[in-house]
Amino acid sequence: MFSIGRLTVITAVLSMAGLAVGLAADQGDAKRGKAPYRQFCAVCHGEKGLGNGPMAKSTTPPAPRLTGSDIRDMSDDRLLDAIANGVGATMPAWRGLLNDQQLLDVTAYVRSLAGS
Repeated sequence: MFSIGRLTVITAVLSMAGLAVGLAADQGDAKRGKAPYRQFCAVCHGEKGLGNGPMAKSTTPPAPRLTGSDIRDMSDDRLLDAIANGVGATMPAWRGLLNDQQLLDVTAYVRSLAGS
C-alpha cells in the first residue's frame, strides 16, 4: 500500500517523465525533416501531405491527409509514435531507417504541414 506522500512523489515523477517526452517531440526541426519526409513519406502521403502520393490508393486504408484537424489534434507523442513504430499493417515503422533526431525532424515537418 502506498501512503499519500509516496503517491504524490510517484505522480510527480510520472508527470515529469511525460513532460520530458513531450518536450522531446518539440526538439525536431521541420526544415531538416522535409528531406526524409520526401524520401519515405511522400510516396503515400503526398508532397504536401494531402494523402495523394502515388501509392496512396494502393493501401488499405488509403493514406490519410496530414493537413487536417485529426493530425493537428494528435499529441506530439502520438504522432512521433506513429512515425517511429508504424500504424497497423499499412504504415511501416520508420525507426531503424531513421535515427531518433530524424524521427523528431519528420514529426516537426508533419506538424508544419498540418498548420500546427
